[in-house]
Amino acid sequence: MRVIYFLIILLISLQSYSIYAQQNHPLAKLWGISDTEVPEWLDAEKYLIMIDGILRPILEWDKNFSSSFGGTYIDIFKNWLVVNTVDYSKVEELLALPQISPYNKSLYFENVTDSIEQLKYSLQEITLIADSYDVRGALIYTNMELNNIVIYFFDTLINHTEFINAVEPFNPEIIYASTQSFSQNMIRPRRRDVNSRDLVVKVSGGDGVYNEAGGGVMCSIGCWLKHQRTSDNLYITTAGHCYDEGSDENYFYYSPWNSNSHVLPIGSIQFESRADGFYDFAVIIVENENLDPQFIIRNDDADQYRELIIINDGLISSHYAHICKSGVITHLTCGYVLGFDGVFYGIEENNNKVVELIITDLYGLSGDAGGSVFSFASSENLHSVGVHGIVVTVGPGISAVQSLDTILYFVHDKLGIFRDVMVYVEGS
Repeated sequence: MRVIYFLIILLISLQSYSIYAQQNHPLAKLWGISDTEVPEWLDAEKYLIMIDGILRPILEWDKNFSSSFGGTYIDIFKNWLVVNTVDYSKVEELLALPQISPYNKSLYFENVTDSIEQLKYSLQEITLIADSYDVRGALIYTNMELNNIVIYFFDTLINHTEFINAVEPFNPEIIYASTQSFSQNMIRPRRRDVNSRDLVVKVSGGDGVYNEAGGGVMCSIGCWLKHQRTSDNLYITTAGHCYDEGSDENYFYYSPWNSNSHVLPIGSIQFESRADGFYDFAVIIVENENLDPQFIIRNDDADQYRELIIINDGLISSHYAHICKSGVITHLTCGYVLGFDGVFYGIEENNNKVVELIITDLYGLSGDAGGSVFSFASSENLHSVGVHGIVVTVGPGISAVQSLDTILYFVHDKLGIFRDVMVYVEGS
């Protein structure tokens, strides 16, 4: 009898542990915690982001501090905001500021060599040198954790010896892409073919968008845009390079996850940014009335949290905050923000430079370009997200994002027809 009681207790304990240790939520998988811990960790991260939002402008723009500190980044695992510090004599003065003193216990001061001023200067000079050497297949950005400028080369076959020698005085971190292969072990359980005769098809962020021009190219959908007052037109965002500048046959079709189908028409290009600036996004006008706009980001591979609800759009500005993406090829993945104001140099000789990029370590492949980039918005509703931009380029261990703030500012400022365009979110 004792043995039976022991086995029953053991079974109950194992079941309880299994429930406790479940990792269904994307942040549970990213942070290596259980689903039950996600709300607490998300609140902790948002608290650090709030502190960073107060501290960062002081360090960047107050000349009394900008030469003494080297930026900030979040360490969610130690639950503090790291403050890179060049001159420790300024720490007490900083902590004494009335807007900073309530958060002193959440700050950790890390000894570094380069100040924010020096990092800004180095980034500016390195990009100017890159322009003069016609660099290709490279991503340049500031990494606060490394306290350095990173130059990431996507193509190891392109010879950049002269450029590397030219930037040597700035001692940047040089990283070469390793081979990235598609994991055959990634779960792909649900197939969603679309019949072009279906009456209404729901189209979400992260779904596929196929351009028939130039032999065909697959990209992903970022989000829906709508007018506030002036028009009933609806639009879909994707990456600008999904549009073929050399073709008159650009037309876009919907492609669901886990499907080779792309027969359902979406519409034609309304605007493509590369001809007007150093950006990489496109706006497709939706001409098919049978497409149902969704303020949803797709996560079909999951048993839970399959539909993530967009409740807002906005800036993300803290280094090493969490960030996620949804795309038609690798689906939903999460990672961290590595840097801001990144510059991408395309691999082809005629590719434009792309600026104002958010740099992340998100996993993705080429067809994910244009896909939704977002973060989780509320510990009280773990299905809710804020959308931040679209994927521009991907490589092993790195992914660059064109921010939604940049996209909307550009279309509002440059294009009269988009002056009242907004992101389609819940309640809009």
